[in-house]
Amino acid sequence: MDDAFDLDLALTMPEEDSTTERNKCDLEAQLRVAAARLTVKEMPTTAGGGGECAVCVEGFGSGGGKQVHCGHVFHENCIFEWLSIHNSCPLCRSNVPHAS
Repeated sequence: MDDAFDLDLALTMPEEDSTTERNKCDLEAQLRVAAARLTVKEMPTTAGGGGECAVCVEGFGSGGGKQVHCGHVFHENCIFEWLSIHNSCPLCRSNVPHAS
């Protein structure tokens, strides 16, 4: 009976600390946001060429946009929001390495 379930043991096991796990997730999210912010800051700013941002589908106007290494251009805030969640170009899905 070595493989039997021991209810007494299960009931006395310490619970996982959900606060620690939540703090770990919060820290990971903060690090992703900081890395995305730095990555976007280091991207070249372009005139936008009169086109539209593929994320929000709005024109660039006079503000221009940020150019990803693959050549696609997006509004600064749009690409920041995207890179806070993903590590790829929203159009071609090429990898966008975070700034170091």
